[in-house]
Amino acid sequence: MKNDPSTEISPWGAGAARHFADSPLGREVIALLREGSKSQRALSDFVLRNPVFVATHGIEDVSRAAAISASTISRYVRDLGIEGYPAFRAGVADTVAGLVAPVAKLETGLAQGAGMPAEASLGAAMTQVQALSDAATAEALREASAMLARARQVWIMGFGLSAHLAAILALGLQPYRDGIVNVVQFGGTEVAAGRLTSAGPGDVVVAISFPRYSSDVADLARGVRAMGATLIALTDSPAAPLAQACDHLLLAPAQHPILSSSCLPGLALIEALLSEFLLSDPAHVERASRLAAIMSAYLADGGDG
Repeated sequence: MKNDPSTEISPWGAGAARHFADSPLGREVIALLREGSKSQRALSDFVLRNPVFVATHGIEDVSRAAAISASTISRYVRDLGIEGYPAFRAGVADTVAGLVAPVAKLETGLAQGAGMPAEASLGAAMTQVQALSDAATAEALREASAMLARARQVWIMGFGLSAHLAAILALGLQPYRDGIVNVVQFGGTEVAAGRLTSAGPGDVVVAISFPRYSSDVADLARGVRAMGATLIALTDSPAAPLAQACDHLLLAPAQHPILSSSCLPGLALIEALLSEFLLSDPAHVERASRLAAIMSAYLADGGDG
């Protein structure tokens, strides 16, 4: 039976995943994810999601966590043109060296708090959000904000729990620019697909997908991209289905020590994107002031009423 990696692997790693995916070795792993055999795709997916784990564990540990035999891992490494697993592990470590130490510290803390699920969850959430405060994430958010500003229309979609994140992003953008469409409000996939038939060149589609992934959002995203729209993906890993089809990638970790996945890092990234967009243009601030004046009549004043 396959082990549950979430019990063994650090619950954050978007920064590490991004650094590794952008490296020469990471690009070779992505190539096997797209074009390799079934076992090569499975192992590539594991490595892309968990580069820190690979960088800090031996081949037997990776074999147990990924439920892939050590001999298959050895063949995989040779297929990459690398002499052996120790050299492969060192190559992965070179790309995430600056992130290994804090992740190892978090793993130790979670292990010590195994009997305290609330503390483990809060500790993981804090570390995940802190991991988003790197230069690469900030630059990715600035680029995404600029794309939203230039768009003819902005279409935002997510299914399942991601539908709530999509709604938060749509509601946050609507006061500051026209043409914001929350694709998945009602009616399910067929209605969403019908709505998206109006998307095309000049439009930006923001697709949000976290584990457990929805095949619907990936299929619709590929369809609107084929129609000429630009696709921004907000997901948890370079190995995620959306990451393979997007024009611009925003990564937020989603692993959780107890639950199937965490929404908090994705929400933090959405709030950061909204902040970046709001302050990117003085006109947005003016609209915020007008909105505040209008809403003031509807807000509680703390009196006896």
